[in-house]
Amino acid sequence: MLAVGTLHADQAAFEKANTLYKDGKHAEAAEAYQELSQTGVSANLLFNMGNAYFKAGELGRALAAYQRALHLAPRHPDIMVNLRIAQRKALTEPLPLSLRQQWLRKLSLGEWTALASFCGTLFLILLTVRQVWPASGASNILWTRLSAVATAVATLLLVMAVSNFSGDQRAFAVRDGVVVHSNPVEQSPELFQATDGMEFLLLERSGDFVNVRSGNGSVGWIRASDIALTHP
Repeated sequence: MLAVGTLHADQAAFEKANTLYKDGKHAEAAEAYQELSQTGVSANLLFNMGNAYFKAGELGRALAAYQRALHLAPRHPDIMVNLRIAQRKALTEPLPLSLRQQWLRKLSLGEWTALASFCGTLFLILLTVRQVWPASGASNILWTRLSAVATAVATLLLVMAVSNFSGDQRAFAVRDGVVVHSNPVEQSPELFQATDGMEFLLLERSGDFVNVRSGNGSVGWIRASDIALTHP
């Protein structure tokens, strides 16, 4: 399934990528979507990219694209279904999320921002009414106070969501046999080998290597070219 209704800055290139996908040229379509993502992304573009990578047999890149799409559209049923299918095919368990992370990811960053903006705007309107028409009564005072509390809570949740988004960088091995080293140098001892689609938490970067932690807690270093990131 492809998302075809989205608008992109280069709609002609987007439609060309869709045509490549429909013609069975999945690797070429994935490359075309990837190039388009350099000038702007949407959930639909990333969803299509994930589908193309999946059909091309590149599970790690597909999983990264689906995860990126899910950040933008956290309740999109097709993205969630295809993500689970790719995870099962990769024979890998996703890294666990805390209850707070699960709750914060029910909305996208854009939705949290809109909620905080709405509460703040409502508070300013009610405050203005109170200043202009002091006789508006006790009900206005109550609603002004409630909107102030709502604004504070929504802003706090937005800050938490931004922190969760930026501090939870996921990485996926893009092929079988990706070597996880003990140190960020090629000659360092091999700890284990990752399979295509294996998920890691990114800890830090050092030159051409990234420090990662696997689902079982193993920590090591992988070449940056051997992983796909959820926040490129």
